[in-house]
Amino acid sequence: MRAELAQSSRAARDVLQAHPRRVALAVGLALMGSGIAAYAIAPGTPDPALSPQTTLTIALQTDAASQAQALDDQPVVLYRTTQANRSDTVQTLLKRLGVTDPATLRQLSADSQMRSLVLSNTGAEISAQVDSAGQLRQLQGNLALAPPQRTAADAPSTKASPKGVQADSAAPADAVWQRLTLLPSADGWSKTLTPLALRTQTRVAAGEIRGTLASAAQSADLPSTVMAQLGRIFADRLNLKRDLRRGDRFAVVYEMLTVDGRPVRTGRVLAAEITSRGKSVQALWFAPRGAPGLASYYTPQGHSLNRVFLPSPMPGAKITSRFGMRFDPVVKRMQLHEGVDFQAAVGTPVRTVADGRVVKAGQETGYGNIVKIDHPGGFETVYAHLSKLDVHAGQQVTAGQIIAKSGNTGWSTGAHLHFEFQVKGQVVDPLKMAQYVPPSQALPSGERASFMAATALLSTQLAQAAGSGSRLASATKLVPSTQAD
Repeated sequence: MRAELAQSSRAARDVLQAHPRRVALAVGLALMGSGIAAYAIAPGTPDPALSPQTTLTIALQTDAASQAQALDDQPVVLYRTTQANRSDTVQTLLKRLGVTDPATLRQLSADSQMRSLVLSNTGAEISAQVDSAGQLRQLQGNLALAPPQRTAADAPSTKASPKGVQADSAAPADAVWQRLTLLPSADGWSKTLTPLALRTQTRVAAGEIRGTLASAAQSADLPSTVMAQLGRIFADRLNLKRDLRRGDRFAVVYEMLTVDGRPVRTGRVLAAEITSRGKSVQALWFAPRGAPGLASYYTPQGHSLNRVFLPSPMPGAKITSRFGMRFDPVVKRMQLHEGVDFQAAVGTPVRTVADGRVVKAGQETGYGNIVKIDHPGGFETVYAHLSKLDVHAGQQVTAGQIIAKSGNTGWSTGAHLHFEFQVKGQVVDPLKMAQYVPPSQALPSGERASFMAATALLSTQLAQAAGSGSRLASATKLVPSTQAD
């Protein structure tokens, strides 16, 4: 008897050492079972139908070793989530999720949708269920897919968008977002794509220039794509990189497109304000329903920010020689410099500053290759020392259109662009064009009421952002209202 007890004790000790956690669970289950058995044999109220009284006894046998082994044989499923990094491959991401099965790693690395999910979805969250054996049980992630092929009839218009309205983004603007779900199947892997709604959030941000514009935008948590839009929106009024100084401020209301609450790309800037050297300029987006051609950015008074004449044929270029009397390095004497010279490497694009008609595109003594454009109202512009001409005489051009490439032709001492501005045959300082050209166009009187109603909320949001810039500079704020895109 003692030998049997010793043998049982040694067996129990071996089981406990091999499966300490499993045995604890098995003992708990045994105790629960013992409670049930005790209840079954406890004497109760005699039943008159039973004569004499019958006692039922149940013997409960517990095999701790077999139960522990059964628990060991059951894999534990772990739920994990990670983000796709720029340096990730399908294998590195799966291994970070805990997948170690070689066959799974090999099969999914060759899957085109898995590669798209990982390689072109930086920052996206990917979740998985992986068991303790390293086997993938399920994987989910959001995928941006190219839209279905359109026919010529329903293809989008190729007409250029109004200045500043482009929405830069990592994903294509017309991408179709879907949730990819992978599950193991008899044939390998089953894949399910579930459409996801793309929603638009309105956000506001503000900041102050204390160092560089880029650092101010970063402090305000403002995406670089929004700053790029601001540069285009205000291009006719000021150069953000060149003109802003320490103490200048900006405020902006913009769209952020989200999927499942996660930002996927920026949308359009809806309103913005730049305060430079004590003077403020605002831009409010307005798109009349009945007049799509008027969609643009306007001042609060309803005047378009897009001037009839652009301020420069080469925005941001350094001015190397201004209008006025100077010592001419070619003829070696003082004479009137009839235009403005912009520093530009050979081949830099040159843009016309306004709509008009090309009256000359060719060579002219001293000026080398030139383009002359006649503009309505008695204005003419001249672009000289060009290396390549992209227009011809008689051609109609629009403001901002590339008409040539800068060069070093004619009487020139170095690569640059010479630009002249004439008013009724008289040369005037091109840097003072705004004194001569017509102002920006205003909304038709019939659209003013619609404009005021449509931009009232934007003006309020912009004022709130601008008035609390010090608080907003550390974090971009989400305007409560959201809408489906």
